[in-house]
Amino acid sequence: MAAGRLLLSAIVLGRLVAAHPASKQLARPDAPDGSDIILYDSSVTKPTRLPQALVWVDDAGQPVGTATEDLLLLPTSLAPGAKSKDSTTMTTMTALSTRTLVVPVSGTSAPAGIPQAPVPLGSSPFVPMGKPSASASSGRAAPTGQTSPVVSSPRKPQDGQPANISDAGSLPALPQHFGISYAPYRADHACKTKQDIENDFGRFAGSYSLVRIYGTDCNQVDNVYAVAKAHRMKVFLGIWEPSSVEDEANQIISGVNGDWDMVHTVSVGNELVNNGQASPQQIVSAVKKARSTLRAAGYSGPVVAVDTFVAAQAHPELCEQSDYCAINAHAFFDGTVPAAESGRWLQNTISRVKSALSVHKKVVVTETGWPMKGEKNGMAVPSLQNQKSALDSIKKEFANTPGDVILFSAFNDLWKTRDMATFNSDQYWGIGGAISASDE
Repeated sequence: MAAGRLLLSAIVLGRLVAAHPASKQLARPDAPDGSDIILYDSSVTKPTRLPQALVWVDDAGQPVGTATEDLLLLPTSLAPGAKSKDSTTMTTMTALSTRTLVVPVSGTSAPAGIPQAPVPLGSSPFVPMGKPSASASSGRAAPTGQTSPVVSSPRKPQDGQPANISDAGSLPALPQHFGISYAPYRADHACKTKQDIENDFGRFAGSYSLVRIYGTDCNQVDNVYAVAKAHRMKVFLGIWEPSSVEDEANQIISGVNGDWDMVHTVSVGNELVNNGQASPQQIVSAVKKARSTLRAAGYSGPVVAVDTFVAAQAHPELCEQSDYCAINAHAFFDGTVPAAESGRWLQNTISRVKSALSVHKKVVVTETGWPMKGEKNGMAVPSLQNQKSALDSIKKEFANTPGDVILFSAFNDLWKTRDMATFNSDQYWGIGGAISASDE
């Protein structure tokens, strides 16, 4: 029974939805309403996804409904802090939270309503890491948006072929500051004006050497590029929609207008494999197409896929076909990590990702942070003090390599919606609780 209670709790807190604060949430009428629940199982040798009838319960353990959901089994070798092969203790994990549970051993029945760990099938290597729910993906109705990742000009690879940027680095030197993520949207879902963006940069530019943006809508490439250049900051640009890769790449080419020294990295997608919105093959193809288009325009810097560390471990080709490995990783969604241990957790996460790769690649953290408001997730409690503790821990751990980390986020994203699936925290990741003047 104890195992059943833990599993129920993990399922309640472990839904993977598009409202992850690392993602821009937009109204998408075609968004699927299921989501994978991720479970590490020692009997699985490769990612396996199976539909299961599940019982959803509240925090008190009372059933509140049933649904058929996708249960994603991953090998225990991919689990953070994985024990020996024979251990029956697993970690259930999504980009949102992690719970430790005991999977019933052979011959033991699970409590009513709790699915037994299914026998792995010979499924294809592609297993989506989760599907966004329709309700969670409706953070803003307009404008249509995008998202991206971190690093700059290495040696020039041939067209669509990735460079192999290692820890030794072939990246240009940056000032010793961390990066910061930024979204050019107002609380009323309107696009920020260039003046709004100038006002925002005036508040944070001196503390960071790089700014990451998440797409090409709202004329953000032109506006952010111009303002960042005035503040001597590099830009981390992004292509949000892989199916529109050429169009968005051309918007980047137009916005930068040949000033490629300003561009640290161009990313394709943001957690799309993790959210079940694209297959790894689709993302890899889009990265190659973006790289070829940008190379033809004179850009020789990194082009990468950005996804969660969970997706990168399950689908290492996302990193291997990128010029470096770009991951989003937030200790808050683990649920077993107090704020003050965020830095060590992040270092360990990077090590696990590296161990999953068949080639040696540099790993850059394209998002990490801590919410200042919301509901608690196990040992992870949102507050300004805990946010400060988390960021202090991260900054201390990466003091010698600040250019490898982008902090999330410059301001509270009040254009997003609150959702218990992400502990009502989506709006409140702004560092120091900062609110843009355009939202005051």
